[in-house]
Parts: sequence; C-alpha cells; structure tokens
Amino acid sequence: MHIYEYLFTAIIIVLMLVASSTMIGTVSEPLIGISEKEQLKVAAQKILTQILLNPGDPADWGSNFDVKAESLKAFGLAKYGESTCEAYVLDPDKVLRLNLSVTDPLYIPSSRVLELLNLGYDYGFAMELYPAISVTVDETSNEVYVTSRQDGLPIYYAKVHARLYFYNDVSQKIESTSQLDTTTGVDGKCAVNFGVSAEKKILTLVVDYFGIRIMKVVNLSGSNVKKAYIIGNRLYGVGDVFENPMQIMVNKRAGSYAIESIAYTPAKDIEPSTVAVLGVEGSDLVYASRLPISESSKEDRLVYSSIEGFSSLPFAYSVERSVIICGSAYNIRLYLWRMSF
Repeated sequence: MHIYEYLFTAIIIVLMLVASSTMIGTVSEPLIGISEKEQLKVAAQKILTQILLNPGDPADWGSNFDVKAESLKAFGLAKYGESTCEAYVLDPDKVLRLNLSVTDPLYIPSSRVLELLNLGYDYGFAMELYPAISVTVDETSNEVYVTSRQDGLPIYYAKVHARLYFYNDVSQKIESTSQLDTTTGVDGKCAVNFGVSAEKKILTLVVDYFGIRIMKVVNLSGSNVKKAYIIGNRLYGVGDVFENPMQIMVNKRAGSYAIESIAYTPAKDIEPSTVAVLGVEGSDLVYASRLPISESSKEDRLVYSSIEGFSSLPFAYSVERSVIICGSAYNIRLYLWRMSF
C-alpha cells in the first residue's frame, strides 16, 4: 500500500507542476503583449516628437538644393528659426520633399529616414498628413463642401473665401475674378460659381472655421497644365521662361482673409507669403504651389511609408499631433510597428 501512496503522491506533484507552468505561460503572454505595446508607444511618441520639433541637419535642408538624401545628417520637419512658442510649425519645403517623385533628385527616400532615426531593420513606420478639416470642391455644381475629420459630419458656418484665376484667350493673359466671401450652410456646402467658362483656371480657397484655417489651390483645368512647386524662394520643376507670371498671396485684414496677386519676375525671389505662382508657357498654364501635399478637388492626403501600398496595420501603434504648415492646420499621424521579434 505504501508504494501506491508514493506513486499517487508523485503523480499529483507532477500534475501540479504541469498545471503551474501552463498557468504561468497563460498569464505571461498578455503581459508580454502589453509590454511590447508600451515599448511601441514610447518609441512612437519619441520619434514623432523628434520629427516635429527638430529641424534636421542641416537645418535648412528643405530649401537647400545642395542637400540630397545621402548628405542629410539628421531628419526633422520643424521650421528652422521658429521660436519655442511656435512649436509644431513645420517647414513646407521639407514636407514637400517627401511628396516628390521617387526618381526626383530632391526626394528623401524612407530608407534614409529609417537610418537617420536609428530604426534600422527593427521597425517600420508610416506618416500620414491631412488637413484638420476636409474641404472638397464639386467642379460640376461649383460647390465647396466642408466636413469634419472626426465623424464626417458637415460643418456649418465655416467662412469660405474664394477667387478664381483663369487664362483669357482673347487678351492672352491670366486674369482673376473678384473675391467671393460666403459661409457654409447646415449641409456644409456653399456655392462658388464665378460664371467663367475659361478652360484653364485655378481656384484658390481659404476656409476659416473659428480659427482653424485651411488653404487650398485647386486645378480646375485638367489638361494643358504644367505642375511645378515652390521650394524656398524658387520655382522647381519648370523653366524660368514663361509669360505673365503672378504670385498669389493670402493676407489677413480686419479679421478676414484677402486673396491677392502681384506680378512676379522669375529672376527675383518669391515672396515668403506666396502660396502659388501662375504663368503661361506656350499653350500650357504653369501652376506652382507652396502647399506641401497634392492639391486637387478631391481629398488631400500625404502618405510617406517605409513599405509600399501602406493602408493600415492592426499591430502598429499610432500617435497623432496637430501642426501648422503655411498657416494652415493639419494633422499628422505616425504609425510604428516592429519588423522583428
């Protein structure tokens, strides 16, 4: 009988050990998951803070055409020379260089950013930039539609300031309409019909919703338009010889916004407050913008990622901040995930 008692006791002990190890493994797995998520959270917050508050090295790398990806020593998007009370003000030139064609010599590839942020092969990242409120233009009905980013609901009583620039085939010059000032209705819409039938036209918009300002330059021409960019105080992506060039500016006066234009000589520098430059080259309308993401009648969005075809990753941690670019309000969201475990 003693032998059976010893065997029974041994079996009980073995079962207890097996059960204990199983329970420890079951309890520790969620804790490991929580720990990894907390590590991603801390890393994402530090990386986004560095990107948004650090101008990079050289500090003027956005507008410095001599600085290519291989000569960039540190990565950051903060505007050089801004005081600490204007934190989260980004340099449009630096953001624009993330949105150029991958074959452009000024483009900064994400692989280089991974190196500069010391992420190596351990992490993957994606940055998503979009206006704080959604502003779309319906070219058919000549309406502006303003909606909330959070829930997609229409925004009532947003102030809309619009001005249309178009090429007059008779005078062979770029002309403009008077500025139209209106507000959105309860459906978030307002009409911006200027009654101009020209084929080559550019719509400039300023939307102000209780201090949240969004600027938008929309190409309504379709074809016969040459797209260029304003980087620093120069035009990029188009020649210096074109006819009747003008600079478009947005100025605040008496609590409202005025969309104005002045002549531009390509040999001179572009004014810092200029948001777009228009001109004519042959039969094409030349259109250059300082705004950092693609301007179209559809929703504007910039995605810069270390992987192609990024949409969303369920195992990535995201952190979001509000920033100012060219006086307009944007949101920037950083996604971070581990590439190895």
